[in-house]
Amino acid sequence: MATNWPNFLIVGTARAGTTSLHEYLGGHKDIFMPLQKEPCFFSFYGKHPEYKDSRHRYLTDIPGYQELFAGHDKKMSGESSTPYLYFYQQSIANILALVPNAAEEMRIIIVLRDPAERAYSQYMHNRRDLREPLTFEEAIDAEQQRLQDNWHFDYAYVDKGFYYRQVKAYLDNFKHVKILFYDTLEKNPDKLLDDVYDFLGVERAESGKMIKRNQSGEMKVKWFKQIITTRKNPVLNFFRKLMSRDTKKKLRNWIKDKLLRYNLKKTEMLPATRKKLIALYQDDIKSLQTLVDKDLSDWMRI
Repeated sequence: MATNWPNFLIVGTARAGTTSLHEYLGGHKDIFMPLQKEPCFFSFYGKHPEYKDSRHRYLTDIPGYQELFAGHDKKMSGESSTPYLYFYQQSIANILALVPNAAEEMRIIIVLRDPAERAYSQYMHNRRDLREPLTFEEAIDAEQQRLQDNWHFDYAYVDKGFYYRQVKAYLDNFKHVKILFYDTLEKNPDKLLDDVYDFLGVERAESGKMIKRNQSGEMKVKWFKQIITTRKNPVLNFFRKLMSRDTKKKLRNWIKDKLLRYNLKKTEMLPATRKKLIALYQDDIKSLQTLVDKDLSDWMRI
């Protein structure tokens, strides 16, 4: 496989620890991970996606995408874009059309999470970022209309969780697919990392603590986050101009970690809402557990 293409992809799902996994793998001596997470190239190649109230920027041309991987000398190179799982049809079509021998050589990593919990985590992530004014129940009811009105796919709280077709499509089109589970990442990250290293064909690294990124929750002090993240703060903008991109990202992660540690309030989904979601997901979960040969009954607990 040409070196200006990645040879593995972390394709999602969203809110399942892919940011933490991306950053941890990037520290391995034989693995290159670009600074930019979520370039979403294979989902939006040749397009110019615009969503209502979206702050996201995507790489949609080949030179820009391949620049992410220019100059590295690592055995393995990969990137993480969670829309690759949700938009599986166009993503798979573009991977196969653009990357030489992708069906035989590209390694695909899929991380799955209890779909009801994933939906709520996505909702709380939007609440954290002050992007969601509705209650979770109201947001679920509004979801289909929002998507019809071109809201960003981060508001597809429920729809993203129907994994069966998404996963089956990758299994049907690629020889090397590794399916991981968020529960393992949470409870036994060393085992999950060992599985990933074996899958990628690299030496097992000495274990270090995997830092949780992108934690979700309700902001206790909302104005504090606005001051930190606004692009209109002249003092912050002055210092941003003096920093390299890598330094800015490390500083941003440090600030976010400190901010979220002390300024997030965890809330739980209402039991009645979980019951409603399980009723929606039940058939899909049963099909998925047969497909991947894993007991997923815990996902159907109420």
